[in-house]
Amino acid sequence: MRICGVVSEYNPLHSGHVFHWEEIRRRLGADCAIVCCMSGDFVQRGEGALLPKHLRARAAVDAGADLVVENPAPYALQSAEGFAGGGVRILSGLGVLTHLSFGAEDADEGWLRETASILLEHDTVAATLAQLQTGVSYAAARERALFARMQERAALVQKPNNILAVEYCKAVLRQGLTLELLPVARQGAAHDGAPAAEHASASWLRQQLRLGNTAAALPYLPPPSAAVLTRALEEGTALLSPERLECAMLSRLIRLEPEELALLPDAAEGLEHRLHQAIHTGRTLEEIALQAKTKRYALSRIRRMLLCAYLGITAADAAVPAPYIRVLAMNERGQQVLRLARKRATLPLLTKPAHVRRLSPEAQRCFALEALACDLYQLALPGWRRFSAGDDWRQDTIRLSPPAKAE
Repeated sequence: MRICGVVSEYNPLHSGHVFHWEEIRRRLGADCAIVCCMSGDFVQRGEGALLPKHLRARAAVDAGADLVVENPAPYALQSAEGFAGGGVRILSGLGVLTHLSFGAEDADEGWLRETASILLEHDTVAATLAQLQTGVSYAAARERALFARMQERAALVQKPNNILAVEYCKAVLRQGLTLELLPVARQGAAHDGAPAAEHASASWLRQQLRLGNTAAALPYLPPPSAAVLTRALEEGTALLSPERLECAMLSRLIRLEPEELALLPDAAEGLEHRLHQAIHTGRTLEEIALQAKTKRYALSRIRRMLLCAYLGITAADAAVPAPYIRVLAMNERGQQVLRLARKRATLPLLTKPAHVRRLSPEAQRCFALEALACDLYQLALPGWRRFSAGDDWRQDTIRLSPPAKAE
């Protein structure tokens, strides 16, 4: 059985994601199982997801994925390198994957592998660190270091999907995996652009939904995703207003001392003092992020740090390798994958949250952080009264059947 892994967020699940799955099955066969490692209730951009994780997981399986496992917040809220590394570790921990697929603006496997290999070389790492000393951002420092080896092709690493694609390749190389890579060329809309052809970007879709233009967004969602979203809007279980998190986050952030901020992921070189000052002068999260950012520290990095501070995630939490694999949703083919994984997995498999109490203290700490993140996310939803504290401890795996049919 061919089993292909995909690291994802599906925020929201749209037609471009379904195209990706269709392309995987076109190349590997209609019976190829697709396993997605999906971020939980908070995503790598440093914000709450549009829909709760279990709704997004259900929509993914209804639309064509076979098995959805969770990328917990300590790994989902990292830089591209950490995000990719955590997702690949979780997927490979199943012990059954044959392929890893991802989107890219330049889906040339040879170029992606070569770039990843060069970035892992000692000389390139040293050159990147030397460039960082000039005060430029990490992205600019890396491009300058690559230019010495790749000339004009180094600029390709600045494209959003290429950035992650290279990081997935690096993760495979660093972790010594034998997975076959399956890059798929991004179709239609640019990463943050307006619709093009049949596809719209997730950023554009979130913007339209937050503006109340639901009718404009729905045509770009597969029917299962549109149905889940429509019901969530009716029930108040969609996070359309990120501002609902803002007051709660500010009330937490203003209590933190520089020593506590220094424990956050990505805190370095006295950034905690700059962040502390921004927290006490800015009156919104965006003001704080803008005051704290520099050429060296990008807005996305600051936003993730603020969110980690709110959720109680430290650098020590992010440094612990993923200690388990939690299954969120699956269909019949996904259950076949899971049965095979139970014989080969290198990480514990969780289909019932309560079973985490049998695992290591690190696993229990990771799950407790994720459960707290779920509680805090639910409190930000318009229909927050529908939920109860500790819901994540009671949510078993969603099982759907029959399996989705491949196109």
